[in-house]
Amino acid sequence: MDHRDSLLTMEPGPETNRLLLIDSASQRLCVSAFDATSSLATAVNLEDASTVLFSSISDLLSEIDLPLDELRAIAYCAGPGSMLGLRTAAMGIRAWQTTGILEKVSIYSFTSLKVGAELVSSQEGGDFLLVTDARRNSWNAIERKSGEIGEVKLISNESLEAYSGRIYTLTNFPSWAQPAKPFTQLPYLPENVFREPGFTRLLNPAPDVELLSLRSSEFAKWIPKARTSDNLSR
Repeated sequence: MDHRDSLLTMEPGPETNRLLLIDSASQRLCVSAFDATSSLATAVNLEDASTVLFSSISDLLSEIDLPLDELRAIAYCAGPGSMLGLRTAAMGIRAWQTTGILEKVSIYSFTSLKVGAELVSSQEGGDFLLVTDARRNSWNAIERKSGEIGEVKLISNESLEAYSGRIYTLTNFPSWAQPAKPFTQLPYLPENVFREPGFTRLLNPAPDVELLSLRSSEFAKWIPKARTSDNLSR
Protein backbone atom coordinates (compact mmCIF):
# COMPACT_ATOMS: atom_id res chain seq x y z
CA MET A 1 0.00 0.00 0.00
CA ASP A 2 1.47 3.40 -0.90
CA HIS A 3 1.41 6.43 1.39
CA ARG A 4 -1.57 8.06 -0.29
CA ASP A 5 -3.71 4.93 0.19
CA SER A 6 -2.70 4.67 3.85
CA LEU A 7 -3.47 8.35 4.38
CA LEU A 8 -7.04 7.91 3.19
CA THR A 9 -7.68 5.04 5.61
CA MET A 10 -6.71 7.02 8.72
CA GLU A 11 -9.21 8.48 11.16
CA PRO A 12 -11.07 11.39 9.53
CA GLY A 13 -9.82 14.90 10.16
CA PRO A 14 -11.90 18.06 10.50
CA GLU A 15 -14.52 18.81 7.89
CA THR A 16 -13.55 21.27 5.19
CA ASN A 17 -16.65 23.46 4.91
CA ARG A 18 -15.95 27.06 5.99
CA LEU A 19 -12.29 26.25 6.66
CA LEU A 20 -9.63 28.94 6.14
CA LEU A 21 -6.04 27.79 5.43
CA ILE A 22 -3.09 30.14 5.85
CA ASP A 23 0.38 29.18 4.62
CA SER A 24 2.92 31.96 5.02
CA ALA A 25 5.96 29.67 5.38
CA SER A 26 7.50 30.53 2.02
CA GLN A 27 7.96 33.66 -0.06
CA ARG A 28 4.86 32.56 -1.95
CA LEU A 29 1.96 33.38 0.36
CA CYS A 30 -0.95 30.97 -0.08
CA VAL A 31 -4.38 31.57 1.43
CA SER A 32 -7.14 29.08 0.71
CA ALA A 33 -10.70 28.75 1.93
CA PHE A 34 -13.52 26.27 1.59
CA ASP A 35 -16.96 27.86 1.35
CA ALA A 36 -20.15 26.47 2.89
CA THR A 37 -20.35 23.84 0.15
CA SER A 38 -16.68 22.79 0.60
CA SER A 39 -15.62 24.36 -2.72
CA LEU A 40 -12.00 25.53 -2.54
CA ALA A 41 -10.77 28.99 -3.53
CA THR A 42 -7.13 30.09 -3.33
CA ALA A 43 -5.27 33.40 -3.42
CA VAL A 44 -1.50 33.58 -3.98
CA ASN A 45 0.70 36.62 -3.39
CA LEU A 46 4.46 36.97 -3.91
CA GLU A 47 4.74 40.12 -1.80
CA ASP A 48 5.88 40.13 1.82
CA ALA A 49 3.31 38.28 3.94
CA SER A 50 3.72 40.80 6.76
CA THR A 51 2.18 43.48 4.53
CA VAL A 52 -0.36 41.59 2.41
CA LEU A 53 -1.53 38.62 4.51
CA PHE A 54 -4.64 40.17 6.00
CA SER A 55 -5.74 41.97 2.87
CA SER A 56 -5.34 38.68 1.00
CA ILE A 57 -7.53 36.91 3.54
CA SER A 58 -10.13 39.66 3.44
CA ASP A 59 -10.26 39.68 -0.36
CA LEU A 60 -10.54 35.89 -0.56
CA LEU A 61 -13.33 35.65 2.01
CA SER A 62 -15.21 38.44 0.25
CA GLU A 63 -14.82 36.61 -3.05
CA ILE A 64 -16.56 33.51 -1.67
CA ASP A 65 -19.02 35.53 0.44
CA LEU A 66 -17.81 34.09 3.74
CA PRO A 67 -17.42 36.56 6.66
CA LEU A 68 -14.62 35.93 9.11
CA ASP A 69 -17.04 35.38 11.99
CA GLU A 70 -18.82 32.65 10.04
CA LEU A 71 -15.74 30.48 9.67
CA ARG A 72 -15.95 27.06 11.26
CA ALA A 73 -12.19 26.50 11.45
CA ILE A 74 -8.80 28.06 10.68
CA ALA A 75 -5.65 26.08 9.91
CA TYR A 76 -2.29 27.84 9.80
CA CYS A 77 1.21 26.69 8.90
CA ALA A 78 3.32 26.43 12.06
CA GLY A 79 6.61 26.10 10.17
CA PRO A 80 9.31 25.57 9.38
CA GLY A 81 9.82 28.50 7.05
CA SER A 82 9.97 32.28 7.03
CA MET A 83 9.73 33.35 10.66
CA LEU A 84 8.34 36.77 9.76
CA GLY A 85 5.57 35.25 7.67
CA LEU A 86 4.77 32.55 10.23
CA ARG A 87 4.71 35.00 13.14
CA THR A 88 2.51 37.42 11.22
CA ALA A 89 -0.13 34.73 10.74
CA ALA A 90 0.10 33.49 14.33
CA MET A 91 -0.15 36.98 15.81
CA GLY A 92 -3.12 37.77 13.59
CA ILE A 93 -5.03 34.69 14.70
CA ARG A 94 -4.25 35.45 18.35
CA ALA A 95 -5.51 39.00 17.86
CA TRP A 96 -8.75 37.68 16.39
CA GLN A 97 -9.09 35.34 19.36
CA THR A 98 -8.67 38.27 21.76
CA THR A 99 -11.54 40.17 20.14
CA GLY A 100 -13.83 37.16 20.56
CA ILE A 101 -14.60 36.94 16.85
CA LEU A 102 -13.22 33.38 16.77
CA GLU A 103 -15.11 32.19 19.84
CA LYS A 104 -16.75 29.33 17.92
CA VAL A 105 -13.89 28.75 15.48
CA SER A 106 -11.63 25.71 15.86
CA ILE A 107 -7.91 26.33 15.30
CA TYR A 108 -5.59 23.81 13.69
CA SER A 109 -1.97 23.83 12.56
CA PHE A 110 0.05 21.96 9.96
CA THR A 111 3.72 21.89 9.00
CA SER A 112 5.24 22.91 5.70
CA LEU A 113 7.35 19.76 5.54
CA LYS A 114 4.33 17.47 5.99
CA VAL A 115 2.65 19.32 3.13
CA GLY A 116 5.89 19.22 1.16
CA ALA A 117 6.23 15.48 1.73
CA GLU A 118 2.78 15.01 0.20
CA LEU A 119 3.89 17.01 -2.83
CA VAL A 120 7.03 14.89 -3.20
CA SER A 121 5.04 11.67 -2.73
CA SER A 122 2.83 12.60 -5.67
CA GLN A 123 5.93 12.41 -7.89
CA GLU A 124 8.29 10.06 -6.04
CA GLY A 125 7.34 6.45 -5.40
CA GLY A 126 10.38 5.50 -3.32
CA ASP A 127 12.08 6.68 -0.15
CA PHE A 128 13.31 10.25 0.12
CA LEU A 129 14.48 12.98 2.46
CA LEU A 130 12.91 16.43 2.25
CA VAL A 131 14.85 19.31 3.82
CA THR A 132 14.84 23.06 4.25
CA ASP A 133 17.69 25.16 5.60
CA ALA A 134 17.60 25.69 9.39
CA ARG A 135 20.86 27.70 9.57
CA ARG A 136 23.88 26.95 11.75
CA ASN A 137 24.81 23.81 9.77
CA SER A 138 21.45 22.15 10.41
CA TRP A 139 18.37 21.23 8.41
CA ASN A 140 14.65 20.88 8.97
CA ALA A 141 13.92 17.40 7.66
CA ILE A 142 11.23 14.81 7.08
CA GLU A 143 11.91 11.35 5.71
CA ARG A 144 9.83 8.86 3.81
CA LYS A 145 11.08 5.36 4.58
CA SER A 146 9.47 2.09 3.50
CA GLY A 147 6.40 4.00 2.33
CA GLU A 148 5.85 5.81 5.65
CA ILE A 149 6.37 9.52 6.19
CA GLY A 150 7.95 10.32 9.54
CA GLU A 151 7.87 13.38 11.74
CA VAL A 152 9.57 16.72 11.19
CA LYS A 153 12.95 16.87 12.90
CA LEU A 154 16.19 18.82 12.99
CA ILE A 155 19.26 17.08 11.54
CA SER A 156 22.91 18.06 11.33
CA ASN A 157 24.82 18.81 8.18
CA GLU A 158 26.75 15.58 8.77
CA SER A 159 23.52 13.55 8.84
CA LEU A 160 22.42 15.17 5.61
CA GLU A 161 25.70 14.38 3.89
CA ALA A 162 25.49 10.76 5.09
CA TYR A 163 22.02 10.20 3.62
CA SER A 164 22.28 7.94 0.58
CA GLY A 165 18.84 8.39 -0.96
CA ARG A 166 17.09 11.06 -3.01
CA ILE A 167 17.04 14.49 -1.35
CA TYR A 168 14.43 17.13 -2.11
CA THR A 169 14.06 20.73 -1.03
CA LEU A 170 11.31 23.32 -1.49
CA THR A 171 11.56 26.47 -3.59
CA ASN A 172 10.87 29.93 -2.15
CA PHE A 173 12.08 28.93 1.33
CA PRO A 174 14.88 30.71 3.21
CA SER A 175 18.27 29.30 2.23
CA TRP A 176 21.78 30.08 3.43
CA ALA A 177 23.92 26.93 3.12
CA GLN A 178 25.64 25.54 0.05
CA PRO A 179 25.36 21.74 0.55
CA ALA A 180 27.81 19.42 -1.16
CA LYS A 181 25.03 17.05 -2.21
CA PRO A 182 22.65 17.94 -5.04
CA PHE A 183 19.02 18.58 -4.11
CA THR A 184 15.97 18.15 -6.31
CA GLN A 185 14.04 21.42 -6.19
CA LEU A 186 10.27 21.15 -5.84
CA PRO A 187 7.81 24.06 -6.09
CA TYR A 188 5.94 24.57 -2.83
CA LEU A 189 2.28 24.63 -3.87
CA PRO A 190 0.26 23.80 -0.73
CA GLU A 191 -3.05 24.39 -2.51
CA ASN A 192 -2.39 21.21 -4.51
CA VAL A 193 -2.40 19.27 -1.24
CA PHE A 194 -5.45 21.12 0.08
CA ARG A 195 -7.39 19.80 -2.92
CA GLU A 196 -6.73 16.19 -1.92
CA PRO A 197 -9.59 14.53 0.00
CA GLY A 198 -7.28 13.21 2.73
CA PHE A 199 -5.36 16.39 3.50
CA THR A 200 -7.20 17.18 6.76
CA ARG A 201 -5.31 14.30 8.38
CA LEU A 202 -2.33 16.65 8.33
CA LEU A 203 -4.08 19.11 10.66
CA ASN A 204 -3.55 19.11 14.42
CA PRO A 205 -5.63 20.99 17.02
CA ALA A 206 -3.75 24.18 17.98
CA PRO A 207 -5.94 26.41 20.20
CA ASP A 208 -2.85 28.20 21.59
CA VAL A 209 -1.60 29.11 18.08
CA GLU A 210 2.02 28.10 18.65
CA LEU A 211 4.76 27.79 16.03
CA LEU A 212 6.89 24.73 15.45
CA SER A 213 10.03 24.66 17.60
CA LEU A 214 12.70 22.08 16.80
CA ARG A 215 15.99 23.60 17.88
CA SER A 216 15.10 24.25 21.53
CA SER A 217 14.55 20.55 22.24
CA GLU A 218 17.18 18.91 20.06
CA PHE A 219 19.95 21.37 20.84
CA ALA A 220 19.24 21.78 24.55
CA LYS A 221 22.91 21.18 25.40
CA TRP A 222 23.70 24.43 23.55
CA ILE A 223 21.54 26.58 25.85
CA PRO A 224 24.24 29.22 26.61
CA LYS A 225 24.76 29.78 22.89
CA ALA A 226 21.01 29.69 22.21
CA ARG A 227 20.48 32.67 24.51
CA THR A 228 22.32 35.15 22.33
CA SER A 229 20.23 37.94 20.83
CA ASP A 230 20.84 36.53 17.34
CA ASN A 231 19.38 33.15 18.26
CA LEU A 232 16.48 34.57 20.21
CA SER A 233 15.36 36.33 17.05
CA ARG A 234 14.75 33.02 15.30
